[in-house]
This record gives sequence, structure tokens and C-alpha cells, in this order.
Amino acid sequence: MSAPGATAPRGHGGPARTPAIVPGLALAMLALELATSSRYPMFRDEFYYVACGRHLAWGYVDHPPMIALLARLSVVLGGGTLFGIRFLPALAGAVTVWLAGDLARRLGGGRWACAFACLGVMLGPVYLENFRLLTMNAFEIVAWTLALWCAVRLLPYAREQRPAPLHLWLLLGLVAGLGLENKHSFAFLLVGLAVGLVLTPARALLRTGGPWLAMLVALLLAAPNLAWEIAHHWPTLEFLRNAAGHKNAVLPPATFMWGQAQMLEPLAAPVWIAGVLWLLFARSAAAWRALGVTWLAILATFIVTHAKVYYLAPCYPLLFAAGGVAFERATRALPALRPAYAAVLVLAGALLAPVVMPLLPPAQLERYLHALHLHPVATERHREPRLTQTIADQFGWEEMVAKVARVYHALSPEDQRRVVLYAHNYGEAGALDWYGPRYGLPPAYSGHNSYWWWGPPPPDRGAVALTVGEDRDDVAKTYAQASVVDSTDCTWCMPYENHVLITVARQPKNTFAEIWARCRMYI
Repeated sequence: MSAPGATAPRGHGGPARTPAIVPGLALAMLALELATSSRYPMFRDEFYYVACGRHLAWGYVDHPPMIALLARLSVVLGGGTLFGIRFLPALAGAVTVWLAGDLARRLGGGRWACAFACLGVMLGPVYLENFRLLTMNAFEIVAWTLALWCAVRLLPYAREQRPAPLHLWLLLGLVAGLGLENKHSFAFLLVGLAVGLVLTPARALLRTGGPWLAMLVALLLAAPNLAWEIAHHWPTLEFLRNAAGHKNAVLPPATFMWGQAQMLEPLAAPVWIAGVLWLLFARSAAAWRALGVTWLAILATFIVTHAKVYYLAPCYPLLFAAGGVAFERATRALPALRPAYAAVLVLAGALLAPVVMPLLPPAQLERYLHALHLHPVATERHREPRLTQTIADQFGWEEMVAKVARVYHALSPEDQRRVVLYAHNYGEAGALDWYGPRYGLPPAYSGHNSYWWWGPPPPDRGAVALTVGEDRDDVAKTYAQASVVDSTDCTWCMPYENHVLITVARQPKNTFAEIWARCRMYI
């Protein structure tokens, strides 16, 4: 007898093999992301993750180790080019598109169901944006999707009251462990899956050894980061508390849900909503009912904990797959609706693409945003930029470094040997470390997040400080002389990165090692 994971889709009317349109659309996604990968400069977090890649460890203040390793590989193998840095997230996007299409097939969908599943990922602004940048988010999306792909294959065994193959549980454990080493929020998916299993007949799987084997594998893979957190007194928990209390926006449930529609393309909402309803109520989806409950559990958790809107994005490739199945079946009598709706989605996606992709120069993009009357749901507490936050955080960095370099080279040779280059946040420090060598600058230091762990500077530095982004009064608390010599000037950057001060300070009141203890800033 063949495995339920293989027979269930065919029993529901789906094709035996993934339709050719799925790999075709996956390759199209890869080509789209790579073709535009170098049109805007480096993103704030990319500077930081590349810096983390130069300090490989089992943990960091605000993330697990995986992104640092991937950043290191991207720089080494890609020659330090933007194309090389952004190749792996683009590849993650292509894999996610393929997985979404294959999920639709395994849920019983045909060619059109697979197409709608793929289009949901290809056209969603949150995916176009995240698969273009080297951040944890790109790899979190593909990790969640792969874990849910494993769940779709495993759940039918509960209905047949047979143990699932151990290799599927091992794969799920491997994905879960690596997912936790990429981003701690993968734990929300694991909790959601546990809730889905317990509250549905799929709980029969818990009476087999498979789930516990998967859990063991995941824990073994996540153990090094857990040990790092314990050894360093749980810095990530402090970071999360500070971010929740001082940085992240608190959204009411209605705003959070509107944010879901925004980030996925509003006209695509009928597809993923149909996917939720199909998983929860359709008789033909009974084998996968636990996944509908999983989404509800994660949604409720994120609303209660005031999570950012995009935290739920990794769930939707599955929902687009389920919705594609539901829509395909609902339109059997009116097949012409399928290409018509697909065309509407493509047109709407093309309309929104410039909002998240580097297709327009900044001035044209600003006019485009005003013409569309777009007001994305804010995720942090700060003054809104002229562009979107993600795009604004790609501008102004090299100009800042050039100004700092002019100040540095105006110092005497003696001062240059003694100076500490200090930045207020990891974006500024990361940009100084990335562009600095071509401008003849020394390494940057900062008290922000993991940069604090990489300090203090050597004892022979610190008699002079060249600071970026620090308030003069704060600098004056540690140095007897503090002179503002310049400030940044960027049109399109985040407002809090414009007109930040560049200060030269002398005569430290303490050694820099003593000053360093007061520099720590986890947020």
C-alpha cells in the first residue's frame, strides 16, 4: 500500500506530479528578484548581519546564529557584491513559490490551484520585499513553508491510524531545528502545530514516536544557541522586552488584520481567506483540519502579544495553496473566472510592486506612493519616512560614511592612532564597517545590541572619540571636550538618520573600558 502523503492528493482530484507551471513560476520569481537585487543600496539590517558574519558565534543579542553564517557565506562566495549578498534570499523566494504550488497539489488541487498558490507568493508585497534582502525574514518564510509542507504530508496518516514514515518526522525536526537557529519566532509555529494536533483528531499522531523524535532533533539543533543564551544571561529576552516597551507599535486587532490584507495584496484576500475556511470546515480538508486551527492559534497569539504585522507572513503560502484548491473547485462550472481572476491579481501585483521593489528612483517613488494614497500599517514608533521604512533604510549610508571619513582624515596622525569611531546604532556602525575600508576608516564600535559584545576597543584607543548619532550632551558626560563638527544630510533616509551629529571628543573622564559598561543598549 502506498503512503497516505502520496495517495491523498490524487484521491482528491489533484495531479500525480507537480504541474510544470510551478517550477516555471519559481524560476520567474528567482529571475525577478535577482534582476532587481542591485538597484537600491544595502539595507540597514544587511550591514548588521554582515558584521555579525565577521564575528561568528552561537548567538547574538537579537537573533540566533544562522543569519550570520549565511551572511558570511554570501560575502565570501559572492565577492562582496549586492548580487551575491542577495542571491540566497532570492533563492529562498523561488523555493517558497515551488513549495506553495506543491502544497496545493498535495491538498488535492489541480493546475489552477497550484497557479493561484504560486501567484499568492509571487505577488504579495511582503514576499517581494523580504526575498530581496539578506535578512532572517526570507529564510523564516521558507522554513515555515517547508515545515507546513511536512505537516501536510504527515497529517493524513492520523486518519488512516497508521504511523507516518520516520524520515518525514526527521525532516520536520531538521527544519524546526534550523528554523529556530534562524529566528526564535519559529517557536510560534511549533506551538501552533501542537495546538492544532491536540484540538483535532490528528492528536492520534502524538501516540506514535514520530513527533517526539522530531522534537528531539529540533532541540538538539537548537541547543547551541540555547546554551549561548544561558551563558550570556538571556540577552535576547532583555532585547525583546525593550523593543516591546519602547520601539514596536501596538496595533488593535482590526488594524492588525488590515495589515495582513495590505502585505499580501488586498485583492488576493479572497484566496487566503477561502483557504482558512476550507481548512477549518470543508469535508475534503478533514485530514488537514489541524492546520486551520494552527493558523488561528498563531493569529490569536500575535494579536495578544502585539506582534508586528509581517510576523504572520510565513503562514500564508499554505493558505494560498488551500485557497487555490477551494477556488478551483468553486469555479468548476465557470472555468473562465480562473484566468480572469489571475489576470486581476497580476495587474494588482504589478501596481504594488514599485512600493516594495527598486523599480523607481526615490523621487518618482514618492510621487507614486502619494498617487496610490498608500499608508502602510506602522510597525514601529517613529516619524514616518518619505518612502516606506524598508526602502528609506537603504539610503544615506555611504554619504554618512563619506562625511565621517572627511572628519577622520582632518585629524592629526596622532589623533587618528588614538581615535575610537563610535556609532549610536548598528545601522550606522555596520555602514561604517562596510564602506569604511574604502575610505580608510578604522573599525567602528557601538553599544547597540551585538556590537556591544564586540567591544570595548583596544586600550590604546579612546583618548579621542569620533561619534556618529550621539547627542553632544551624552558625549560630554564621558569627555571633557566635545565639539560637533558636522551632521548627516540625506533626503530619502529614515528621519532619525537625517541631521544626526558627528562629534569629535577629547579628554576622556574615564578609560574607555570603564565607559563601555554604560554604553550597552539592547533594543
